[in-house]
Amino acid sequence: MAVLLINAILAVTVTYAAGAKMEVYPPEVNRGYGETFTVDIMVSNIMAQELYAWEFTLSFHPGILEVLNVTRGGFLGTAGTTMWEIGMWGPEWDNDFGYVSAGDMLVDIYGPGATGSGVLATIEFEVKGIGVCILDLWNTELDTMTSGVPDLIPHSVADGLFDNRAEFVPPIANFSISHPGMIMPVVDQPITFDASPSVDPDGWIVSYDWDFGDGTSDSGMVLSHVFSEIGTYTVSLTVTDNDGNNTAASASIDIVEWMEGGEFPDILKAWPERYEWNEVAKGRELGLFGVVGNPTEDDFLVKVEFTIYDRESGAKLGSIITDPALIHGGGTLELSDIMDLRDTDWRVMRPHASYWSNARLSVNHKYDVFAKCYHKPADSDDWEVGFAAVDFGFKVLGAKHDVAMLGVTTNATDGVPQGSLLEIYVTVDNQGGNYDEPVTIVVKYKGLTQSGLVEERAIELKQQEKRTETFSLDTSGLATGPYLITVNLPSLTFEEDTLDNSGSCRISVIA
Repeated sequence: MAVLLINAILAVTVTYAAGAKMEVYPPEVNRGYGETFTVDIMVSNIMAQELYAWEFTLSFHPGILEVLNVTRGGFLGTAGTTMWEIGMWGPEWDNDFGYVSAGDMLVDIYGPGATGSGVLATIEFEVKGIGVCILDLWNTELDTMTSGVPDLIPHSVADGLFDNRAEFVPPIANFSISHPGMIMPVVDQPITFDASPSVDPDGWIVSYDWDFGDGTSDSGMVLSHVFSEIGTYTVSLTVTDNDGNNTAASASIDIVEWMEGGEFPDILKAWPERYEWNEVAKGRELGLFGVVGNPTEDDFLVKVEFTIYDRESGAKLGSIITDPALIHGGGTLELSDIMDLRDTDWRVMRPHASYWSNARLSVNHKYDVFAKCYHKPADSDDWEVGFAAVDFGFKVLGAKHDVAMLGVTTNATDGVPQGSLLEIYVTVDNQGGNYDEPVTIVVKYKGLTQSGLVEERAIELKQQEKRTETFSLDTSGLATGPYLITVNLPSLTFEEDTLDNSGSCRISVIA
């Protein structure tokens, strides 16, 4: 769209009309995935000064919405023929970057202008994702004419809000279990339960209630618990948010005692370094982990062998064996090794790529890994194999560019006192292939009458790096009331999955 010619003409000072406004209508929209809807860009209270030209840009989240069409509203046309009407001006939009721009002007700048209220333009959207985004009006301009010379009309601007989440989003319950100094949780030893990974997308969590499955319960975000008997227990966490919604999560925990007798150390469990769905990208290193338990009173040297098989054909492709390590009687030990997907033996190939004749693994192919334990006394030369084997699978993906926002939280619990400093915690992850990714994190706030930029920060995420960045918002200049904190990561070049490039949370500024 051509820039309005009036932007380049010196304005004349006149007495402005009070209360002129440009706004998105309706102010809030909720539609399901795949549905379409329209919003009007409206102008109101054009009274003492007649309108001859207008312009705006509206930004939106490209992972949630997509512009289908923009049509001319009838308000300016009530005063005569417009430039848009005769095809000299028109709208433009970019769904990759998430913006739409439009403008119009009367052909006859010496005739009467438009007055009152009406629609400047109508934008048709299609819903491409689930989430919340601001329909952000900026670069807005309303112009009148005084003796044929353009003059700006001061006006207020009201953004719109698209939100197709539930009206009251329930919290997400999640927790971790750790047992320092122990690979497996052991009877009569303190075990830490941490519910800090739990989040509430539209508010904050007010309570954390635990049921440990052994007849006891407790409350708190982080606490420790001791199980007095061996066995398998189901631990449940219920989190409740400020709207009264609650969600539960549970996990099974095996409490062991490794002095029960037995013959030799053996494999207890094994797993790959977890990416989403056990997927690993070409060019990455895949960690292989195995836990060995020693139910005897004697010390042994142990090692774990990971054998890789093609899931479809069952063909054995090779093995990786960890370095030997000493495991004490009654103890457990975690052993690991790296499967380097850049290494010659395990190099990832595209299917049927004959020019890599020594390649073993193929893109978009699934593989099984069987882990088993070998043991021997420290003074022996002969390794013996254990009785148990543990298996897991993984899939190889092609190299890709992908960054993701894992969470947006704040230090606010029951509201932010006006004048205090709000800390905003943004967790981002490099989920792509073997690349360091430059990333710009854009943090904004939006209230009923105030909005602005918190910070735009450029960082570089190393390969496989997950990082939490802290941003600060001084609330001394903010009015009391609710605010939406939005965080966006601009899409990377060649990034296919952009639905996880944004996040938000709600806070309240209180007196």
